[in-house]
Amino acid sequence: MRVNAASGAWVCMNCGEKGGDVLAYEIKTTGNDFVDAAKHLGAWVEDGRQSLPQKPTPLSPRQALSVMAFEATLIAVAAGNVANGVSLTDVDQARVMVASNRITRLVEAFQ
Repeated sequence: MRVNAASGAWVCMNCGEKGGDVLAYEIKTTGNDFVDAAKHLGAWVEDGRQSLPQKPTPLSPRQALSVMAFEATLIAVAAGNVANGVSLTDVDQARVMVASNRITRLVEAFQ
């Protein structure tokens, strides 16, 4: 095993595994999650606050960006049509509102 004393980065010369610090080494060798590994190393300080549960996100970040790009394009096209004097039908107006709401919900999910 080789360890960089300045940065804490490590590499196993036998299997080739590597990581950025002692916490990464603890996670890799024990399979613990971040909090449990930090507690095991004595690097976790309880501050008395309860941890907030993670909100599940409806999509992966990549999928969410793809949906937002599609919906934003639809809104931009509708805005361009209105700017050129084209009246949107009721169906088009409803679709623009759906697109706007989807973008808003995705932004809220990833905050």
